[in-house]
Amino acid sequence: MQTMQGGLALRGYTRIPGTGVFKYPYKELDGQYRTGLDPNAAYIRRIQDPLEKELEIERVTALRKRLESALGDIDLGSRSAFWNYGLSTSNNDNLHVQPVKLLDGDNFFDLSIPLQELAFAWLRVHPTIASSYQAWERGEFPADTQFYVADDEVENAVLFKKKQLINKAIVKFDSMTPEKKKKVARLLGLPVTDNSTEQSVYNQVDNLLKQTEFKNGKYQGLTPVEVFNRFADMKENLLHIKDLVKQALTHSVYRVKPSGKIYEGEFEVAKDEDDLIRTLADDDNQDMLITLEQRLKTKKLASV
Repeated sequence: MQTMQGGLALRGYTRIPGTGVFKYPYKELDGQYRTGLDPNAAYIRRIQDPLEKELEIERVTALRKRLESALGDIDLGSRSAFWNYGLSTSNNDNLHVQPVKLLDGDNFFDLSIPLQELAFAWLRVHPTIASSYQAWERGEFPADTQFYVADDEVENAVLFKKKQLINKAIVKFDSMTPEKKKKVARLLGLPVTDNSTEQSVYNQVDNLLKQTEFKNGKYQGLTPVEVFNRFADMKENLLHIKDLVKQALTHSVYRVKPSGKIYEGEFEVAKDEDDLIRTLADDDNQDMLITLEQRLKTKKLASV
């Protein structure tokens, strides 16, 4: 049997044309409202990308300060009575939040008007509204989500900062010696050997830095630029030891058991990779470090 909902869906509608959906500020389980103005909000703490988190904290902090100044004596804190629509006395009550009616299609907000900018602030972080069309496509929001935020200013700011960090990382990589470039590349998990050409190493690192995150492996979920900077800024002796251990495991000088323990033959040499690095970095164990360098060199020659 044909239903009204099915008939609307066939024509690309989610409701009868001309009708809308009312949205109210979302209240978290802890009683705080998701205002889009709180730098300590739970949704901000859940942002994985450190750059996006930093930019969002800066943005909401400045926005709250500006709106409170523009609206006068109104507390826009996440527990403020302002966000309780039940206390509103009329549609013109500016001391309490007003619901927003969203229609199918584009819904525009004049951000030069404080109350409209305020409404847009809490709507853009509402859990029933996708943060962007791309976020909805990636499956970060339910398939039946009806609205998404189109905020070019925020998206451009994030993109600009990310491109800046990538370009700075590439400049930093350019200044490294060929040997250091290979060490950093290997620690990033790239298939780089002593025989890899400088062009090959550069292209691999350049391609990696332009990706949004590591898809798998030890650094899964982290941004390549963040991990790159860890190694790029690392002291030379520690970088050398980390690379040495990485190669020793790759060439089976040492083996890692499922427990994470490091073995040489049948003998345990370290509790885990980090423990082995600390041992080799100890000045009292320089003989062990020199021996490992020689064994790795011999292993490489034998495999040629």
